[in-house]
Amino acid sequence: MRLPELNNTLTITDGKINDINTIKSKMEFQLNAMKARTYVTNNVITFSALKFNLPSGSQMDRKDSLRIIKEGRIDISKESHSLKIRWSVKLNHLCFLAFCFSIVAGLAMSLYLSTELIISVSFGIIFFLIFVFIGIQFIKHKLSDLIYSCVYRNYY
Repeated sequence: MRLPELNNTLTITDGKINDINTIKSKMEFQLNAMKARTYVTNNVITFSALKFNLPSGSQMDRKDSLRIIKEGRIDISKESHSLKIRWSVKLNHLCFLAFCFSIVAGLAMSLYLSTELIISVSFGIIFFLIFVFIGIQFIKHKLSDLIYSCVYRNYY
């Protein structure tokens, strides 16, 4: 079974952009600031969420375990007079969180509102779809913001 993945390509034709090495170093710095481990090979940046041990013995705290951007890759290539940036992010963690929250929402609706099973299941499916849609939009916004802030000199 192939896990879902979100892909996008940005083509930038502006003349006021940084060179590829500066873009890679800025992306690596910003991904590390987002607590992601980065691997840079040629013009490909692969990132994944850090797993670290806390003094309590647990691997991550609750805030870090609820992140929906866990792993992905960014490919940077220069083609004639444009810069092409392809990125992809695995959505397996987003789908898992959406599934868990939709089950909780369906059960809560069933228990507290005393609804029939079909209505609770429908509510859970609708909640799952809304959660996944909002998560995908959030991922697109975060990665576009990351890329534009690294590509353009005066983005902010």
